[in-house]
Amino acid sequence: MTFPTLPERLKHVCAAAVLMPHGSPRLIESQSNDTWALDDARLGPVVLRVCWRGDVSRMARETAVLQQVPDTVRRPEVVGHGDLTVHGHPLSYSLTRRLTGRSLAEAWPGLTTAERRAAIRQTASVLRELHAWVPPAALADVVRARPGLAAGTVDDLVGADIAPLPVSRAVRLAEHVARMPYVDTGLMAAAVRLLWTLGDPEPTVDAPGRSGLVHGDLNLSNLWRAPDGTVSLLDFEWTRIAAPSLDLMRMCEYADDAVGGAGTYPSVLRMLEEEYPELFRTEGIARHVRLYVLAYSVRSLAIAPPDGPAASLPPGHALHRVRRIVAGRWPAPGALPDPLVAPV
Repeated sequence: MTFPTLPERLKHVCAAAVLMPHGSPRLIESQSNDTWALDDARLGPVVLRVCWRGDVSRMARETAVLQQVPDTVRRPEVVGHGDLTVHGHPLSYSLTRRLTGRSLAEAWPGLTTAERRAAIRQTASVLRELHAWVPPAALADVVRARPGLAAGTVDDLVGADIAPLPVSRAVRLAEHVARMPYVDTGLMAAAVRLLWTLGDPEPTVDAPGRSGLVHGDLNLSNLWRAPDGTVSLLDFEWTRIAAPSLDLMRMCEYADDAVGGAGTYPSVLRMLEEEYPELFRTEGIARHVRLYVLAYSVRSLAIAPPDGPAASLPPGHALHRVRRIVAGRWPAPGALPDPLVAPV
């Protein structure tokens, strides 16, 4: 079967969703999906996201969450969603109202200190509301569902969640990565041992009643700042039921790239700590954050394995991050607030 190209995916989804765009849709940069901004004759300005990689049912999970979370969790309004098959390949899509403004990642360099703090204060408020909300049982079942895992393939593991947990999933991926070219088998064996160590006891995932919802991919690109300064959460496709600390994973990964605590994400995390201190004070959080980033980095290696010896790879490559975590040299000094750094 021929996999549908990007233009084919757009064409078939527009037909399935009965979209009639004015002019040409504009492609927006996205890591996981095709994302389009368009002006529709019926719906007006909307964002169309087409999911075609991994577990495409995650778009249905996202849509269900967006439709049911409390209004205090500011997010775009869903105006359409669905599933279809093109050339024998499943696709899913969502349509949301297009917000005015820009991502906080784009806006951040031009904001004053007061505006930055106000944005993080709102982010903390939205996260606190999300983490405290108890989803209805039917929604919890939708969020927990991972139908693709039944086949048990590596691709299914990669496509199921951005953080491959429970630990057994991350271990399976690490064992797969160990067989790839340019990967040190001894390093990956050490990574497996550390995954089990950091996961004992294991942070709870996919257990309604023990944890609430997390966004799953929290970073400045998924925070939207309106012209009046209002901040909303975007892209809930990796949402799941897990400990609130999981929402620190991506920011910690980005902060580690900074040197000596300089840069955007170290300061964002310190602001977030001031505005949402209880998130940073949960028991075992330093160990959990290290586990999350190690599992995420193993998944990154499964997606984009090294194409040459370690010495030839860029500094930010996931292989280097795995090596530093295993060696106890992660995070970089000054990158994270003190509660997130385990004593060596």
